[in-house]
Amino acid sequence: MLKVGVSNFRNAWENMDPETERVDEYGLGVRESLAEAVSAVISILGMQPCEGTDVVPSNSRSHTCLLSGVFIGNVKVLVRLSFGISAPKEVAMKLAVRSDDPEISDKIHEIVANG
Repeated sequence: MLKVGVSNFRNAWENMDPETERVDEYGLGVRESLAEAVSAVISILGMQPCEGTDVVPSNSRSHTCLLSGVFIGNVKVLVRLSFGISAPKEVAMKLAVRSDDPEISDKIHEIVANG
């Protein structure tokens, strides 16, 4: 995965075929903080955070992170991560992926599921 940013994530997201979108939810277990969970997922995916969304305000209970990149074969990939943390520090994440190739969208989910 190459870290390649986009200047307007929403525009890029809406211009990608919604048929390539894959969405699922994951439990990330107990984490030190929401920021730590966000950082871990960014590291696993190796993608470029967009619009400063890699920074989580302190004491946040939820956060959305936007990522972009180019997969092998010059396939553009966009990721929208929605995080939430409960009182016992259990983190849940909703992962939405759009790409130029639906198989790559599936692969991103496999990476997270096995990460």
